Amino acid sequence: MSTDNKLLRRPRPYSDESLVGYIVRLADSNYYSSPQYILKFSQLRNTGRYANIFFPQFDNLSLLSYITEVSESSLWSMAFISVNSCKKEFIYASVVQAFRENILTTLLHKQGPGLCSVCWQSSPYYRQVWHLFSVTACPFHKCLLINTCDQCLEPIKFFRSSLLKCKCGFDLRDSEVKNINAEQFALSHQIYKLCQVPNIDSIDYRQELNYLENLENQNDNQLSNYNYELFEGLIAQDTIIPNQIFFPFLGLERSLNWRRK
Repeated sequence: MSTDNKLLRRPRPYSDESLVGYIVRLADSNYYSSPQYILKFSQLRNTGRYANIFFPQFDNLSLLSYITEVSESSLWSMAFISVNSCKKEFIYASVVQAFRENILTTLLHKQGPGLCSVCWQSSPYYRQVWHLFSVTACPFHKCLLINTCDQCLEPIKFFRSSLLKCKCGFDLRDSEVKNINAEQFALSHQIYKLCQVPNIDSIDYRQELNYLENLENQNDNQLSNYNYELFEGLIAQDTIIPNQIFFPFLGLERSLNWRRK
């Protein structure tokens, strides 16, 4: 494709979609075998892409904006923007601006995020929040995110030829739904709330939490066995922990040690 031409299919991005996830969806919508074609057309590098990291010093989104008819400002709002003063292109970012905060890139998936197979059934696109390493569950559907194919048991490639399918041909929408427990729900809901994920306020937090706790008490469910003691402070919170307190604790090992004072 010449850079003088626009993509034939130009789906609009979702408000909480990651930029690299949008590139994956663009490739799938236009029947390209890999998102690498979109990167090539847009003259964008591969550095940091799986983590949704883009560099203002080196990345020019004007071509991507042209071929998609999406404004550059909208595209940048979907990216995790490096705040490092890099002078060489091979330098990897250590801090990015994401969710209106500066966070360490150690908190991001470097090989691409997992996905919610239930979300995938109605709205197959990669959410920004899924790029956070500590996000392992979907509070909307009370299930774990998946990153392994049920059929071939291999890790799901982030850059693949079909958005809806694994490289082996398995439809990811048919993946087994694995339920979460109250602790996992509380943590994922907390992070979604902090990241201002659309419609997160539609979830009745206390009602859902009580429902999951009751399931655990009945001992007739297949929910994973988390240590309740480790999350009792988080679950007891009636209000959401402010960003400046919670974001430094997004590393899972530190989140597990968090206590309400």
